[in-house]
Amino acid sequence: MNVEPVLVDAGPLIALYDANDPMHTACLEQAKLLPVGKAFTCWPVLTEASYRLRRYPTDRAKLLSAVRDGIYGLLPLHASDLDGIRAVFGTFHDQDVDLADAALVHLANRESMTRVFTLDRRHFGVYRTAKGQPFEVLP
Repeated sequence: MNVEPVLVDAGPLIALYDANDPMHTACLEQAKLLPVGKAFTCWPVLTEASYRLRRYPTDRAKLLSAVRDGIYGLLPLHASDLDGIRAVFGTFHDQDVDLADAALVHLANRESMTRVFTLDRRHFGVYRTAKGQPFEVLP
C-alpha cells in the first residue's frame, strides 16, 4: 500500500456518500486503499461536494462528519495562498479551471503532493505541478 498523501477532489466525495452515484462502488474500493490520516481536501472542494449533495441531506451530513472526524484532513487556505491559486488559473486558463481544482493544484505545489483521488481525469490528466510533474490520478 502506498503511504504517500493524497488530495481528494469533490467527485469521489460525492460518489462515496451517494449510493446511487455510478462511481460509488469504485470510489468505495479506492477509499479503502487511501493511507490512513493522509487523505486531504480543502474548503473549495468541500463546498462543491456539499452543494452537489444538497438534495441528499443525510449523505451531506455524513460527508461533513467524515471531515470533522478526520477521515479527510482539511488543509487550510489563507490569503497568502491566493497568488498561488491565481497562478494555477493563469497557467491552465484554457482548461475552464474551477476554484476547487485550482486550490487542489496549488495545495499539491505547497504540500509537495502528486497523488489525487478524482473522477476528473480530463483536467487532472492535463494539470501539472509547478515543477512540471503530472498527477497520479486515483482510481
